[in-house]
Parts: sequence; structure tokens; C-alpha cells
Amino acid sequence: MEVGLDSPVTELDFKQFQETRSSPLLNIVNDFGVVYVTAITRDGCSGCEEQKPMFRELAGKLEKEHAGRTLFSDIHVTYRDGDVGESELSKIALKHGSYPTYMVHVKSRLGPLEHYRAAYPTMQELEKHTVDAFELAEAYQTDAAKQVAVR
Repeated sequence: MEVGLDSPVTELDFKQFQETRSSPLLNIVNDFGVVYVTAITRDGCSGCEEQKPMFRELAGKLEKEHAGRTLFSDIHVTYRDGDVGESELSKIALKHGSYPTYMVHVKSRLGPLEHYRAAYPTMQELEKHTVDAFELAEAYQTDAAKQVAVR
């Protein structure tokens, strides 16, 4: 299955997060009951280029199978010879060590919680951890609804 221009992956530029004092993930992980799958990629990364079409394919597949339950994004980092500043800032802000790194998050009353993180995983592994996170996302959604009802 080839996913074209209508891919459900939202392309984000790391520059838009540089002004954020708190975790950039607070700008991505917004809704209870949703599983957020985020790739961190950079210019000149051969692994990023290799996995990009597979990540888009996975996003398309899971969006069809679990409509509205997943949100996929790709935070892209600018990297040029002699200018590694943005890459270093992203490693500090997003706490990753290499590219491509994939993360799976869910929202809780405590904020974004990481369910999974890996550098250069297989898409089958990423899919497994994404699907596994549905139950966790639902539990935190139920928990948040109970907290609202108590107030």
C-alpha cells in the first residue's frame, strides 16, 4: 500500500518548537483517548529517508483501521555541515540520541506520557506498540472523565 500526498502524517519543523520553554510534546499530545506517534528526523539522515515511506504507509494503514484514534507527526530537524545547533537543541528538548527516533505518547491528567521510544525500529514493532497503547489511552481518557465528574 503506497500512501501519497494525502498521508495522515503531519509534517512539523523543529524550529516552531524552539521558543517553547516546556516540553514540545505539549504542543502535539492534546487529546485524551488518542495515541500520538511521532518521528524525529533530520536532513541528511539515510535511515530517515529509508523509513519515511514506511512510516507514511503505517500511518495510512492505522488511520484506516483505527480512524480517529491515532495522530502521526514527523518533527523534522535542519542539519547542515558546520551547523549542528538545531540538532543539538532537539536532542535536549526531545531527549533523543539519534535519528530517526520514534515515540508513542498518550495524554493523561499529568500531561503527555511516553509509552514507547526507539531509534530505527521496524515498522512492525512500531505498529505493535502503537496498537498496544490504545488500551492505555482509553484508560487515561476514562480517568480524566472521572476527575471532571468528581469536581
